[in-house]
Formats: sequence, C-alpha cells, structure tokens
Amino acid sequence: MPDSTLPVPLVPTLDNALTEWERHGRPGLPRNGFTLSRPPGRRRQGIYRADSGAPVLEPDGHLLRMDPSPDGRSICVQLAERADEDAVLGLVDTATGALRLYPEFRCRYDPVLWDSDSSGAALVAGRSHRLVRIDARTGETTASDVSPDARLRLFPGGRRGLLARSSPGSPSRLIDRDTGAEIAAFAAIVRVLSAGEHVVVDDGSRLQGIDPGSGAQRWCWDDPDLRVTSFAASGQEVVAVGVRAGRSVIVRLVEGSVEAEREVAYRGSPAVATGVSADGGRFHTLIEGPVLPPRVVPAEELLSDPTAAARAQPLARAHPVRTGPARTERYVFTAGDGSRVPVLVTSRTGAEGPAPLILTCYGGFGVPSLPVFEPTVPAWVENGGRYAVAQVRGGGEHGPAWRRAGHGLAKERGIEDLSAIARGLVEAGLTRPDLLVLAGASHGGVLVTSCALGAPDLCAGVVSTAAPLDLLNLGAHPLGQRWAGEFGASDTPEAIEHLRRISPLHRARALTPGTALPRFLGIVLAEDSRVAADDTLAVADALRRAGGSAAVWRAPETGHGGNHLDSLHRLGATVLSFAAAATGTAGKAPSTT
Repeated sequence: MPDSTLPVPLVPTLDNALTEWERHGRPGLPRNGFTLSRPPGRRRQGIYRADSGAPVLEPDGHLLRMDPSPDGRSICVQLAERADEDAVLGLVDTATGALRLYPEFRCRYDPVLWDSDSSGAALVAGRSHRLVRIDARTGETTASDVSPDARLRLFPGGRRGLLARSSPGSPSRLIDRDTGAEIAAFAAIVRVLSAGEHVVVDDGSRLQGIDPGSGAQRWCWDDPDLRVTSFAASGQEVVAVGVRAGRSVIVRLVEGSVEAEREVAYRGSPAVATGVSADGGRFHTLIEGPVLPPRVVPAEELLSDPTAAARAQPLARAHPVRTGPARTERYVFTAGDGSRVPVLVTSRTGAEGPAPLILTCYGGFGVPSLPVFEPTVPAWVENGGRYAVAQVRGGGEHGPAWRRAGHGLAKERGIEDLSAIARGLVEAGLTRPDLLVLAGASHGGVLVTSCALGAPDLCAGVVSTAAPLDLLNLGAHPLGQRWAGEFGASDTPEAIEHLRRISPLHRARALTPGTALPRFLGIVLAEDSRVAADDTLAVADALRRAGGSAAVWRAPETGHGGNHLDSLHRLGATVLSFAAAATGTAGKAPSTT
C-alpha cells in the first residue's frame, strides 16, 4: 500500500497562506430556515439556523445532506462516520439538538420526502435497498425491501409524493405514490421540486412544469446552450443557475418563460453561482470566485446587476476580472483540429512574465469547470504562482456538442485540448515547461496524467488524485462500471485500441527508458469508496522503471466526496508543496502577509 507520510516537505509560506484562506469557511444555502455550513474557524460541517447562525448540530462525522421538516421542528440527516460516503439515517430535534441514528438504514445522498404536516418523512435508503418511513413524533420507523435492480427516489407532488424509478436502458418513470399510476416518463430524472400546484422536473436537458395528478405538461423551458447546475422553485417562479459559453449565468422563469437573465457578477466583477435555494419567500444564491470566498446573496441582486449582462468577447485575451490582489483572465487557444479551447488564469494583480503555474481540468460527464473558490488557489497565487482552469471538450461548459466532442471514443480530444492549452500558456509568456504542473482529480486525474505522459516535455510535474488510470480495467473500481460509457466501452477491437492509446497506465508502460519525464505524484484517498489505489501504484511503478521520479501518497481520513477541513488542508498543502518542488520554486516564494 502507498505510504501515508507526506511525499514532499511542506513549504511553510504556502502552508501558512493556505491556513489563512481556509478561515473563511463555506456557508450553505438556507432550507426551511436552516443551513448546512462550515462557519469560519470550524473544521467540519454542521447544521445552523439561517437567521441567527445558532448551531443545531455539530457532529464529528460527515453530513452528506439535511432535510428539514416543513414546520422546522425536525431534520432528517444522512451522517457518515468516515469520508467514505456510507451514511446512516438520522433524525434531529431542532429544539434540543438531540440526534437519533438508525444504523440499519444506509444512505448516500438519497432524497427525503416530508409529509406536508411534518408528521413523518420517507426515503429510499439506497445502500440498504429499503423504503423507510420515520414517524417524527415517536421516532419509530417502518421499512420494506425494494429491488436493487432499479434506482428509486422520492420527490414532492400530489397527495403522498412521487416515486421516480430509473433502470439502465429504460426511460425514467414518475409514479404517483397515492394511486400507483405512472404519470410521465423522461429520458432521465435529475430532480423534482414542488412549484405551487405543479412540480418542476429536471430531465438533464430541460426544465418542465408538470401537473402531478395527470402528468400533463404545463410548460417546458429548453435552452440547449445552457447547462443547468442548480434550480429552486417558489409558486410559479423558478430561478436557475448554470453555465453558458463557459460563464456562470442566472435565469428567472415565470411559468416557463424567461423574465430575466444575467451573467453572474458580484460588485462589478464576474463570479460563479454554485447553488440556489428558495426560503422565506426569497431566492438565495451561493456565489464564489478564485479569490472570492463563498457567500450567500439574494438572487434578485444578481438578476438586477446591469454590469453582469455584458459578455466577454471570444478573443485570445479577454477582459480581466479583478478581485482584491488577484485577477482572472480568459484565454482561448487553438487545438490541433482547429477548435478554440478556453482557459481561465488567475494571477497576482500586476504579475508579468513566466511564473510557476498549476493547470487543472475535469473534462468529463458534462460537468462544467469554472474558477470557483478553493483555498489553494489564492494561497498559490499570492506566493507568486498562477492557477489555470481549462475548459476542455467533454465538460459541460459549452453545450451538448462540446460535451459529446470529448465523450466515449472521442475522449482523446480532451487530452489534446489540455496539451494545446499548456503549450498556449507557454507561448503567451505566462509560464515555461519547467514551471508548469498539471493537476487533476478523479476524471481530471486521468486527463492530466495521460496528457503529461503523452508529451513528457510538456511540464515539470503532474498530480493525479483518486483517478482510475487503467482504462482497460475500469471494472476493478467500486464504481468503475459507471465510467465505461464516458471513456468508451471495451467491447470492440476499435474501442480497446482507443482505450489503450489514451490509458495513463499503458502510456507509462510504453515509455522508453531514459526519457526525460515530469515528476509524478499519485494521491490515493484512504476512505475512497469510488476509486481503488491499484492503478496509481502501477503507474508509479512503470514510471520508476522508465527512470522517472514517482511517488504515491495515501491521504489519510480522506474520501472522494465531502471531507473535513483537516483532510483538505493536508491534501492542498501537499499538492502546492509538490508543485513548488517540481518547479524548483520551493523556498523562493515571497513572504505571506
């Protein structure tokens, strides 16, 4: 197994700067008067009253989600002892903070449906395959088995709620729990929210207003250029946030018609909206930026900001975003097939010339990559570095065609996009190959490692965190089968050759001994329930055989989902210190003030 000792000495200035930026905390959006937040100075998430900030529950474990009752007297929680996302069901009394756990019911972000009178709550506990109901007054539970062959979820709507049933290769069906009748079918069901007498269904590509009794469609909002990432409903009004043309936008709908739309900006500078909620008769939005710590602001403030409406032009160098001591600039570089690929670069205000640069990406599953707040970014930037977020094909930043262009058998395009961006940053004078480090987690770890090993002269180092690096053996990972479609199933000779060509492990094994290689740091997570460590160990071994420098670090008490700040700090400080060592800048950073 990999060593849990740190692979590089921590750089004190980076470690201290990271600690300072971590003090900002991470607020949560209000839901029925409560928030799931990490306040400033606290290392873990807890549940707090939205109006006063008073604590309701501050557990030692990991809160995956909370669902308050309509009357605010109880909260259903899903609490994991470790960072492995294996949670147990719990019920909190908000008056006393008392927590009752039900360890026989294992959950993983499962939606909870409260009775309208707050007398009880129900959910399908996915890891236990049980339909569970809790009596909020007595705390007693009733449960029945459900088939593991289909995914079942409960949502609001009608008299007793709606049941969503999803099976591989079949439409997702919405069923009235009161009558058992199917009311509608969709290609997928991402989320269902109550909106007055109707419900709003997100099917992954559009929002639809549905009559929960008859299944009749009342309205449909379909904007193929916008990737919706979060939405909230109140009465006939819906506020959605998402990504269009690589930028964060917010939209207000009334009965399916767009009433207002803006690019997200805060105090005159572009920002990113990462969530929205409806509570207390208002819509609330969580916004952040590379050096803008997250905060909750009224959605109306963002929708009425006239400065947010101006769209940046798609030039090689666009308008800078200045927030305090740093700026974020958008660059666009040309890939080998002529496609224009954007990257957002955050630097110290006034920085000129090549600098140590960390380049990251995700580039898969249609997930957008935007410059959000992560304490490692300002910590690195204020110590003289640059931090860049690449929007490569396969991600969700530029519409469905962009996502399809880097999906399945086209996955290599995302890797080529990242290479083009890296070379473009060098040609633009922002960095040099000996000052460049590629870093990616999960799917992004696959892309950055494949990119670095496919062009060893590209960068000084590469960091892969919790990534399946053997694309011909995805089934070896706990959730590996879900990755097969993203990279292309290995069921034909063409598909096998495609996977072999881009697989980081196979690229590592094909290297000629004596080739000058970037330093490699493979990070595996001690409590990861999605990706196993074997691939990372094999890549490191192959790189050592080729004469390269490769280390594998087992991050303790860390999982693939949410983590406590102590774990995140160790992880972030290790990546920054590795980047400083790989670029030869450890000990050369300016003092932190």
